[in-house]
Amino acid sequence: MIRSLTPDEVAWFVSRAVAYLGHSDPRGLSQRLAPRLRDPATDASRCFVNGAGREPTAGVYVRSPAPEDDDQTLTLVSPWHVDDPDGLRSLVGAMLERFPHEAAVAPLHAVPERRSSELAAVLEPLGFLRDEIRRVRFELADVPPLGLPLVLESWSLPVDRAFRELYERSEARGVSDRFWAYLKRRHGSFRPDLWFMARETLDQEPVGYALCGAERRGLDATYVLNGVGVLQEHRDSSEMLRRLVVSTLNELAGVSPFGTVVAELSTSDPKLIDILMSLGFTTVERYALLVRMPA
Repeated sequence: MIRSLTPDEVAWFVSRAVAYLGHSDPRGLSQRLAPRLRDPATDASRCFVNGAGREPTAGVYVRSPAPEDDDQTLTLVSPWHVDDPDGLRSLVGAMLERFPHEAAVAPLHAVPERRSSELAAVLEPLGFLRDEIRRVRFELADVPPLGLPLVLESWSLPVDRAFRELYERSEARGVSDRFWAYLKRRHGSFRPDLWFMARETLDQEPVGYALCGAERRGLDATYVLNGVGVLQEHRDSSEMLRRLVVSTLNELAGVSPFGTVVAELSTSDPKLIDILMSLGFTTVERYALLVRMPA
């Protein structure tokens, strides 16, 4: 049986989750954390467990998107089980069916490697893939000199098809309509002025793209670098990608000179990480992520 919790069960849920991570005193920790819960009733409604006629053997905390939200990502937090991986898989599968979404993620902050790998194996049949993420940050006040800038063209409806083809050629894979729509709203409302096609000159074909979102606008805005890439013929050298990143940073700094850029980078792309770090990005956090993208 799959159900949510009552408010007085939240502390027990926390103890199960931290016990799964290997904490030496899960009950004591959950009791210390209990007074800090701001809204136990809301937290209880988001905690789901699997267990029929006995103490539940699997649980997960669910943050589901509202129908009016631009970002339709379902977030699964603190998944755990007690010798019942099948029960956890069934529970997560039920959550995927219950809550409408486009993408689903399970960020595994501070989860030991052994548990992280185990969770990846448990949820892989549901379409989740494991990734290692490095979250980085850059202060736009420290933007480097332009050097040889690229010309950036913002997205507009007439160039949507060309923009999508550029993305597909750069990533060497086709994308569905659902995935393309998801990319536009990945971090909230789509901002056409923050999606760029890059050219050497206005009369030349595009050589790359940069996809940005905004968590906050203004002189001290917080931007999110959602994606950046160059055509396959430029992949052997890092120079074009470096020019693209610097050109994008300068574009954002022109609007928000005291702003910040953050990015969540997959460690499967070490070249991009090396370029961003060489430009002054700093690492904020590293963690594993289970992700299920739109088909």
